[in-house]
Amino acid sequence: MKTKLYTIVAWVFFLAPFLSQAQTYNYAEVLQKSMFFYECQESGRLTPDNRVSWRSHSALDDGSDVGHDLTGGWYDAGDHVKFNFPMAFTATTLAWGAIDFAEGYQQAGQMAYLKRNLRWVNDYFIKCHTAPNELYGQVGNGGTDHAWWGSAEVMQMERPAYKIDAAHPGSDLAAETAAAMAAASIIFRDDDPAYSQTLLQHAEELYAFADNYRGVYSNSITDAAGYYRSFSGYNDELVWGAIWLYRATNEPAYLQKAETYYDNLSSEPQSVEKSYKWGLAWDDKSYGCYALLAKLTGKDRYKTDIERHLDYWTSGYNGNRISYTPGGLAYLDVWGALRYSANTSFLAAYYADDATSPSKTAAYHDFASAQMAYILGANPQQRSYVCGYGVNPPVNPHHRTAHGGWSNNQNGPPAQTRHILYGALVGGPNNDDSYEDDRANYINNEVACDYNACFSGLLASFVEKEGGSALSDFPQAEVPEDEYFVEAKFNAQGTTYSEWAVWVNNHTAWPARYGSSYKFRIFVNISEGVEAGYSAADYVVSSNNAGIVDFTALLPWDEAAHIYYTEVSFKPEIKIWPGGQGESRKEAQMRIRLPYEAPASAWDAGNDWSSQGVDGSLKQNLNMPLYVDGELVFGQTPGELPEVEVTSVSLDATELALDINESALLQATILPANATNKTLSWSSSNEEVAAVDANGRVLGLSQGEAVITVNTAYPAVSASCQVRVSEQVVEIPKYTLTLSIVGSGSVSPEGGVFEEGSTVELVAQPDAGYVFGGWSGDVSSSATTLSFIMDSDLSVIATFTEAGGGSCDNPQPISVPFVQNGEGEFCWVCSDGIGYINSWNLEVLEINGVDYTNTWSNSLPEAIDGKYYIYYKGNYAWSHFEIPQAKTAEVVTGLNRTEQATQGQLLVQSNPFSEQVDVLVTRSNQVKELLVLDMAGRVVERFETVPPVLSLGQQWAAGTYVLQLRYANEQVTKKIVKAH
Repeated sequence: MKTKLYTIVAWVFFLAPFLSQAQTYNYAEVLQKSMFFYECQESGRLTPDNRVSWRSHSALDDGSDVGHDLTGGWYDAGDHVKFNFPMAFTATTLAWGAIDFAEGYQQAGQMAYLKRNLRWVNDYFIKCHTAPNELYGQVGNGGTDHAWWGSAEVMQMERPAYKIDAAHPGSDLAAETAAAMAAASIIFRDDDPAYSQTLLQHAEELYAFADNYRGVYSNSITDAAGYYRSFSGYNDELVWGAIWLYRATNEPAYLQKAETYYDNLSSEPQSVEKSYKWGLAWDDKSYGCYALLAKLTGKDRYKTDIERHLDYWTSGYNGNRISYTPGGLAYLDVWGALRYSANTSFLAAYYADDATSPSKTAAYHDFASAQMAYILGANPQQRSYVCGYGVNPPVNPHHRTAHGGWSNNQNGPPAQTRHILYGALVGGPNNDDSYEDDRANYINNEVACDYNACFSGLLASFVEKEGGSALSDFPQAEVPEDEYFVEAKFNAQGTTYSEWAVWVNNHTAWPARYGSSYKFRIFVNISEGVEAGYSAADYVVSSNNAGIVDFTALLPWDEAAHIYYTEVSFKPEIKIWPGGQGESRKEAQMRIRLPYEAPASAWDAGNDWSSQGVDGSLKQNLNMPLYVDGELVFGQTPGELPEVEVTSVSLDATELALDINESALLQATILPANATNKTLSWSSSNEEVAAVDANGRVLGLSQGEAVITVNTAYPAVSASCQVRVSEQVVEIPKYTLTLSIVGSGSVSPEGGVFEEGSTVELVAQPDAGYVFGGWSGDVSSSATTLSFIMDSDLSVIATFTEAGGGSCDNPQPISVPFVQNGEGEFCWVCSDGIGYINSWNLEVLEINGVDYTNTWSNSLPEAIDGKYYIYYKGNYAWSHFEIPQAKTAEVVTGLNRTEQATQGQLLVQSNPFSEQVDVLVTRSNQVKELLVLDMAGRVVERFETVPPVLSLGQQWAAGTYVLQLRYANEQVTKKIVKAH
């Protein structure tokens, strides 16, 4: 008993810093925003009650390839595939939270929104269930979808539909969908009994299909295998589905099935104990089955299994316990770490009051509280991991539509995500609590429907216990900015003409949209031409882009004032849409001229409305109004230029913390978008501490504080940012250099201790020799200099120049990494050709994977992307690699200190690939393991011994994979795609 009491006390002590913060969070607000997140994920024709101002209809042809209406449902994550397997799990667990923590949903005012979300997804499941033994389980191809970055509303790729049926079964998918519809039938039983009965009928048919036609769905829908492969098989879903049908119907036969099939659930290796070391998620529902059957039946068998699992996540079981980050996050896996924490916390909150001892009840509740606190802000980053909630939440989640980009590039433009993805739980930190709000990091910063499912139920449980209130003014509609606009510059000007380059831009994101008709107008004042005797009919309008635009002759606008215009229309087949750098903007080069013989006095561009402010640089031009589908969307027509005052200017940061010589870019937003004068000026209150340039880039110069202010010119509206500059402490490493002398000469100096950045020159006299880091040689004719630079990246680079002789008339220097303690091995990459290879007495020499060990050759293998990847290991008795003069070799890896592994690199020959791909691995002999992961983070292949060149992908299904190359102190990650 003393041991158990000590364990509990220690556990509570560990959690204490986090539990103290539990009262500081508005759980009702987070739940409110989590419900909003599901509206952000909606596919199909949106209904008027969708509250997301930047979303609209999308994927309206889903199912057309198979003759069914498969519109609706949710996009899975930051992409646009509808993966029904995790979608159904999401729907099941959302309903579970609302069933067992209904009071929390009611208190937060979110039950109506929860029901709306569940109706949306279950309406889609009804569409997918096209026959008793036929269920569509995916819409959209993973490879083609992931290859494009843009908003859902403007997708162009084909979206094939995939199904399971009696000949191609998928018991896990069918049973999970049955569970979702059965759980939802409970939710709608009282207020819409007809809909509830419809859902239940589908659920029972689907479960019979799953039970009678056994198979793993990802073997039938093979495209899903690269993203949501059913690793756990279908036994867990057969138990899970039967439990939910029992809860929905109260029929003992379903409970009997659940208990009978329970025996088939997985056990720990070489054990009869049910699996307990993973967690509830879209793949494995076993842990949810433990908890549900424990509460539904009260049987010791199930209580033992769920408590073993929860003990493993909390105080430990038989000496085994899940890993924890230093900040207190129970850490199962890098992919969606917070998802697993939230899911297990939901199980703990659901089961805790039925635990077999008060100490377990307390431990489970405390665990859920600590994990929730970590997610919402009680963590070393001191940030919320829920978009749009709390302190310093993520603002750049890996989410295409939320980004609102237009150039098919996840890194921008724009640099900052345009929409707030309220309520979305990101994947979360690494196992050392580190985290970067990086849109490109799909491992840590992607969001997904299933991430928020148990999390929402957990939030409802906290609302029941702790209270909270939803925001009364949520959501605030976003204000669109810079969606459509015209840019112009002068291409040329003469005494009788003006020629403009006019670019029409579509950067729409509120929502993203196409537009079927694009027209702009160029206005000119022909008063001086009329005075010279010309009329509007004498003016010639022409274009260098006649193939893509049509245009009118000059048309009257204000004949009395001699103001005319030409209307330029892009041809109907020219699409301008936010789908890529070239797709989002199109150019028309337009010229308006008088006859060539006209006098110079007859032409003056200075009074032309559309030429105001135009020069040789491309910039926005409000005086070339743009019409999309007949509506004026940008610019203004001739008249007195209205003065639109700036109402506000804001900065993307109110505080900056910089080190000396560190810089940061402040970005200012001016409202309204059509303000007349958007000129900004920047200033610093203390330029000796922090300086700022005209673009808002701040540089920390010395320790102290300064205020950076941005001002608009008209009217004088300003915003400021507090800057704190800390003294940068740099610990300069020291390196010991030791030489061995060979022969009768001398080498000076013989060694010493040197700091980073210092240069050491070693001069070998004639008739001397040297042994340096495993490289040896003789000096027979003249002095030879070896220059070693202690580089700032903590590597030591040696350059060896031979004085003369040898087998090359004009040998050139090469750069190789310095190697301590004798034996040498290194890799480097050269972007230029190698003249010849002459090597022996080596262990290994490979270039682009081709063996050149102990070889003379003047031919090279084919370059990979114009580069040569060289792997070299040996005694350095004599070898030569000639690199043409004035060319350099960039060192990829090298040893700098024996206790620190060097930088590694994965080089992929072609990406995407079709059948297989060759991967080059630098410093392969130091690799601890190479993992191939699918998009769910599950291991597809594992290699503990890795050769320099490895062929992969032969057995993989089409999809996206992540390679993780692990060294002792380093991990290299690369994403690759296998096409069909």
